[in-house]
Amino acid sequence: MFDSESQGSASGCYRVELVSSEFRQKSHQQSVQGVLDEGNARGWRLVSATTDACGAWVTGVWWDTTPDR
Repeated sequence: MFDSESQGSASGCYRVELVSSEFRQKSHQQSVQGVLDEGNARGWRLVSATTDACGAWVTGVWWDTTPDR
């Protein structure tokens, strides 16, 4: 029912991660917080994050993986 891992793609210095789940907002918020904590621990800079709920919760998280360039 819930994705245990986020899906990521890397292109140059940016990374996009999608976090999805069905129906349970609270569980989804915990999953998104985990992705945010992990990126922060890696020293990435958050560029943007958007959430959409239409039967399922999906959040896209955009990172700059080389903020000190």
